This record gives sequence, structure tokens and C-alpha cells, in this order.
Amino acid sequence: MYKKIAAGTDLSQTAKVATDRAASLASKLGADLVLIHAGTDPGDAFEKLAESYGAERIVEAGNPAEVLLSEAGRVGADLLVVGSVGMSGARRFLLGSVPNKVSHHASNDILIVKTDPPRNGGKDYRSILVGTDGSPTAMRAVDMASTLAAKLGIAPTIVCAYQPPTEQELKAMRSDPSDPVAQWSAGKTSKETPDEFRWRIADASHATDVLERASEHASKHGVEAQVRAVEGHPAEVLISIAESEDMDLIAVGSIGMSGAKRFMLGNVPHRISHHAPTDLLILHTS
Repeated sequence: MYKKIAAGTDLSQTAKVATDRAASLASKLGADLVLIHAGTDPGDAFEKLAESYGAERIVEAGNPAEVLLSEAGRVGADLLVVGSVGMSGARRFLLGSVPNKVSHHASNDILIVKTDPPRNGGKDYRSILVGTDGSPTAMRAVDMASTLAAKLGIAPTIVCAYQPPTEQELKAMRSDPSDPVAQWSAGKTSKETPDEFRWRIADASHATDVLERASEHASKHGVEAQVRAVEGHPAEVLISIAESEDMDLIAVGSIGMSGAKRFMLGNVPHRISHHAPTDLLILHTS
């Protein structure tokens, strides 16, 4: 799956939680590990940390988020690992929050590791929660998450959240120049509805159909997934399940994480990235 994993570090204790996770995944997946530090060379401390992981180390001056993105791209990393500090509460609005900026601009998969406190005491992942709305990009996320689950020897839980729009929302949509309601009325199929509203048309029976296809995708990668249709907003549903069932990892596709679309209310990966109670894997599906 992943051939090269890059992880950012400022040599703090919270950063070590993230680099420990990166090292563990690299070992299990047979991937090379690269540690990236933005700033002046920390010397022996960084060298010893890299040696303890058997990792390559890179030191580059500059803005931390920009350094992580550019260096991960330069070395060909297909997964970039960062800690979650600054991703929750009021701190997420700080200009320059590294995990926030990285999550919106990365061209590869991003693993945001919950570092304060670490999830599950930093132990191996025992569970992975995957969200899908049945769209092609979401199904690619299911494929990618199932591949990872198979490599780690765990069974994924795949959730399809559904929530038909209210009458008030339908009226509000009618004022949109693109008039998504016209597409809504033309036929209740996901392909006829704009991407940003697609999940809203899924009733329970539609969600069941989506999950049947998702289960088939997972099976192709050698894992037997647990599937679940849940009424509610996708981000809130995934966050709630992760919290109540002590999940170790949430995996979602990256659609809507870059460009102007990231500012849309209800954007699922964006909302989860700021409120996830656990580690979050954002799979680059665009």
C-alpha cells in the first residue's frame, strides 16, 4: 500500500506521539520512513530520533506546513503524518495551524494523529471507521481504507449516513441559481444531484444499497466489513460512533478539502478534521 511515509516533527512530546504512529505503520506496511523538521537543525536529538526509527531525516528552513508539503512531495511520500495539536477548540482558528493547513493543501493521503491525549494510549489500531455516500470518490476511499485494514489485520466498519432535506432547506435551495431542486425533482438518484447535496437524498433503502456495494468493495481487498446505515449528518454520525464505540481511526475521502469548497457549511472531511475524537485518515480521492 504505502511505500514511503513522511512525518513532521518539532521534537516535542506531542510530535513524538505522531512519529511513533508513523514508525509503527511503516514497520507494519514495509514502508520507508522520512522525518521532516522545519527550522534550524536540532542536531543530535533529531539524529538519535531518526536512528531509533531507522528513518531518513530532512531539515529545511521555512514555514512548517509549507516545508512538510514540499518535502513530502519531493521525496515521493504517499502518506504524510502530522499531530493534531491546534486542530480542536478555539486553537483551530489560529493562522498557520500546521495540521489544518496541511490537510487542505496536501496532494497525498494525510494521517492526523490525535496527540493530546493520544488515542488508545498509542497502541496498534484495533478498529477503523469508514464513511461513504456511494459516490465514486467515496468508494475509492472504501477501497483504500479496506486495503489498509487488510494490511493491519482488522475489519473495517463502513457507515452510510442519510438525512433527507427539510422543507425549509428545499425552499432555500430553490433560491440557488443552479437550482439543485430541479435536479432533485427530476429523479432521486445520486448521479442527478450536485456533489455537495448528494448524501442528503439517501433514505434508509438507498443507504442499504450503498452499503451492499461498499461491502463488495471491501471483500475484494480480503476483509469482511461491518456495515451500518445511520440517519443523521455524516460528520456528526461518524464522530458520534467513533466516540461512543471507542474507534481508533476514522477514514474519509478528501473531496471538498481543497479550494473554495472547503468553506461550505457541512463539508464532511473539513468538519471531522476539527472535531474527530480519534486519529483521522484523509484519503486523497479527487
